Amino acid sequence: MPLSSAPFFAFLAAVCLLFWLSVRLRPLQLVLLVAANLLFLAHFSLIYLALPAAALIDYSVGLGLGRFKHSGPRRFLLGISLAVNLGLLLTIKLVPRVTHASWRWLLPLTLSFYCFQSLTYTIDLYLREMRPTRSLLAYLAGALFFPSITAGPIPRMGKLLNQLTAPFLLTTEDGAQALLLIGTGLVKKLLVADFLANNLVDRIFDTPALYSSSEILLGIYGYALQLFFDFSGYTDIARGAAKLLGIELPENFRRPYLAVNIAEFWRRWHITFSEWLRDYLFDFFPKRRKRPILSYGYAFLLTFMLGGLWHGLSWNFLIWGTLHGLALGVVFAWKKRRAVPSPAWWAKLLAGLLTFHFVCFTWIFFRASTLPGALQILRGLGRHTWSHANLTLPVALMLIAAALLQCLPSGWFDRGARITARAPFWVQGLGLAALVLLIQTLTGRGSAPFVYGNF
Repeated sequence: MPLSSAPFFAFLAAVCLLFWLSVRLRPLQLVLLVAANLLFLAHFSLIYLALPAAALIDYSVGLGLGRFKHSGPRRFLLGISLAVNLGLLLTIKLVPRVTHASWRWLLPLTLSFYCFQSLTYTIDLYLREMRPTRSLLAYLAGALFFPSITAGPIPRMGKLLNQLTAPFLLTTEDGAQALLLIGTGLVKKLLVADFLANNLVDRIFDTPALYSSSEILLGIYGYALQLFFDFSGYTDIARGAAKLLGIELPENFRRPYLAVNIAEFWRRWHITFSEWLRDYLFDFFPKRRKRPILSYGYAFLLTFMLGGLWHGLSWNFLIWGTLHGLALGVVFAWKKRRAVPSPAWWAKLLAGLLTFHFVCFTWIFFRASTLPGALQILRGLGRHTWSHANLTLPVALMLIAAALLQCLPSGWFDRGARITARAPFWVQGLGLAALVLLIQTLTGRGSAPFVYGNF
């Protein structure tokens, strides 16, 4: 049940209706939310109905961490949570590689985002940065939260539980923002990302030998834009669906391709994942004051190598993560060695172009299904042939439009939400329905799976 599909919105509408009718009964709302989470998971596979058992372990570990004060029992409890979540993560990652293709339907979801979110709960409790919840309903409602469980964003469980235990509130402006987020996400996914994937990116990456170097380069640019609009589109829909249920999920993208260095890129791209890597992995690596460049460079490299392997156990993802880890080490060393004054506009422009092209270069390994496939793309670029015979006018216009849309100021959305909020709620709903019908008419096909749903 992809978040961009009609069945999901029918499911969301039914959940919201029951949820709103129970506005004065918060425990009943939590029961409805837990039931919705389980129904959503069961749609993918009945085996996921066993997931509450894993969540119950983390809930119990949380109660233990809140009770015990000595380091020994606390370390033991944290070890249980790490073993359960990392074991689940490795199992889900390894099963598709070691089982026959006919059995892969059994575990279609990787549950990576569930594991990361659950670990924020037990690790934060171990670090004494929050108190455990005693409401099992609230924990199950948050840990299995259906809008974000398949591809994020990754909320901190502490913040999520605070919202779930507070009284439900949905203002007119919240509703307008939710519908606008959903509409924006649908446009990003169905009109931009899927169009670029079907008409440019998939063709070039599947058969690069048929295309010139300039067409391959445009295909790489197209993939950079496709991935951004696909993933940020999912995030927008997830945030909009959550907002209708009174939950504020964290922002995950802030115009990442306008970053002037790779460190800033990771403060703008997949923000919740990069913050998770920083807070729960990078910060735990030892660092030396006498040799900060070496020790921090090592921590960056190891963190992003592991982050790359999380995306998939392959050489391509390891290379992708290694390149980003090395680049972050270089940026850190540059800033450590010399004071960097505020650059002129032309320097920012040059730095932004270099950063964008470095990111695009690494996307080659991210997108190609195999290492030989990535090398074939690089060889195609190295031929230095110039032709646009296979580039149609609609594709060229979409590339330009996507590049411009990525640069829109964030304040435009807030102004749009305020304008939308002035209209009656039923008018907002009809507007969203009309947008869905328009998209369906223009695309003429179903939605492709979200890219990050595979991770």
